[in-house]
Amino acid sequence: LRLVFHDAGTFSFPPGNGGLNASIQYELDRPENAGLKRGWRIIEQVRVCMFVCGVATDADLVALAGAYAVRLCGGPDIALALGRPVAAAASPDPPDRMPGENFTAEQLKANFAAKGLSVQEMVALSGAHTLGSKGFGDPTRFDNEYYRALLRRPWTNPNDSMASMIGLPSDHVLPDDPECLPYIERYAEDQDAFFADFAAAYVKLTSLGVPGWAV
Repeated sequence: LRLVFHDAGTFSFPPGNGGLNASIQYELDRPENAGLKRGWRIIEQVRVCMFVCGVATDADLVALAGAYAVRLCGGPDIALALGRPVAAAASPDPPDRMPGENFTAEQLKANFAAKGLSVQEMVALSGAHTLGSKGFGDPTRFDNEYYRALLRRPWTNPNDSMASMIGLPSDHVLPDDPECLPYIERYAEDQDAFFADFAAAYVKLTSLGVPGWAV
């Protein structure tokens, strides 16, 4: 799932380039993409298995892999169109377009706005941090525990030295932002709403920059 965002998250307009185009395979040595080589190897293995059908591009496979991971972990079904173009080796996406781990809420909102994503879509997509090693509940379960944890703010407890390791600084700033907080509260209360909004935002994220695709 992280591979998806680090491929798709390079989109920005203007100038309207980047996006999910499998260019991540040429960008794996960038500091922000540390740890993603294993994810790309999985895409290559799937490509070999699907070569005979010739329907999905490498960029499609990245998008499909992320959607499958969400569903496998108990999240929503996400229907995706196929036909994303693939970047050439000589044309990696521009660097420095991913949000930083120490971004403020204002910096995060500006970064997502440059991709054409709203505050609501940013908060919904951030819920993907419920998976993995960030400390938000079961690392293999896609649910709304991320938002529940944000409201509890465990990292503010001075008596728990481990609590500061939950999430990233860029997660910690979200519940203190007046634009983000209503969406956090909604998703913490209503997992179905989170699932629906995450699925819609995921489709939009993985469609950014595809010529002729309206998002």
